[in-house]
Amino acid sequence: MNKKIKISDLCSRMNPQYMEDLEVTNMTDLHPSEQRIEDIVFQKLHPEQKTAAPAGKRVNMKKKTWKIAAIAAVFCLFATTAFAMAGGFEYFRSIYGDTVDNARQDILTPKITVTDGTRQMALDSMLTDGYKINLIVSLKTVSGKADKDIEKTDPFNLFQVELQPPVSGSEQEEQTMAFTCTELTEFSLKSQHFYHIQLDSLTDCTGWNMKVSLSESLGNLTLESDIKGSAAAAELTINQAIDSSLTIETLQISPLGFLVIGSEGAASGGLPTPSISLTFKDGSQEDLITPMSFDSGEGGTITGGGVVIGEDPMTGPLVTTTYGQRNPSGKLAIAGEFGRIILVSEIQSISVNGTEYPLN
Repeated sequence: MNKKIKISDLCSRMNPQYMEDLEVTNMTDLHPSEQRIEDIVFQKLHPEQKTAAPAGKRVNMKKKTWKIAAIAAVFCLFATTAFAMAGGFEYFRSIYGDTVDNARQDILTPKITVTDGTRQMALDSMLTDGYKINLIVSLKTVSGKADKDIEKTDPFNLFQVELQPPVSGSEQEEQTMAFTCTELTEFSLKSQHFYHIQLDSLTDCTGWNMKVSLSESLGNLTLESDIKGSAAAAELTINQAIDSSLTIETLQISPLGFLVIGSEGAASGGLPTPSISLTFKDGSQEDLITPMSFDSGEGGTITGGGVVIGEDPMTGPLVTTTYGQRNPSGKLAIAGEFGRIILVSEIQSISVNGTEYPLN
């Protein structure tokens, strides 16, 4: 029988003479700010809490066109020294490291700008597969002076995002959306600040209309754009019974993450965790879902969190965020966010509870 042991428990029993501080050497010319690292770590570990330091957090969007369902996320973060030194394409390099080169052709630069004479807000970049929507939004003062109101506002409270499907009044309007916003402090200047807004959906939002609005207390500027994504997902039809109550129906995988759709005959307790993994053409393997992915919570939610430290995103786990949802009809959706960008064309097969499915 396997026993789950916490590293912290082992360390608590270790003789102090065998413990020492670990110094990590930056082998690149790039220099992440301490505040940037602190913000992301706090955001991932405390998605529902405030902090005195600028930090983002993940919650469900609350909009009149949305029916909100409960999402709880388990977060796993790895640190990296691959941070950016310039703007444009480099915004996403500060988030995904050098693996952003795998999505160079998928990064859009809408450059949509609005102003009220005091501030200017711009949608600088977009990277999405329809389910995971990454936006780079900037705010700057027209006068060129520092914006004290912006600086003292938590990034999560700066923006509101509303998505509307192409067909108004459709069932697509009843969806679950998770929202995160963090400042890219390595790019921000005295009079201009850059933010990474991330939306996670369990529905493909490609072609939906999106409105990004600045908080009403700060002027209520609004940008409008359609969701356009070329980071296309590959889809496999599985239809594999995992046990008497769970069947995996389909699996979608994109450069940014994955989505598993299944059905349950008798749902109860925490979300199920079928063993699903990838095998790449070079022989390397990555887990998507394992029995350790979630800590079971009440009402079919997911709880838990952790941090994985590494110098290079290539050495950390592929899946950094996992979340899921049940609906009354018995359908189950489990999605995962990748900490680095992969090439779908390099995947050889996907394994579901030991059964291999080639990805052609």
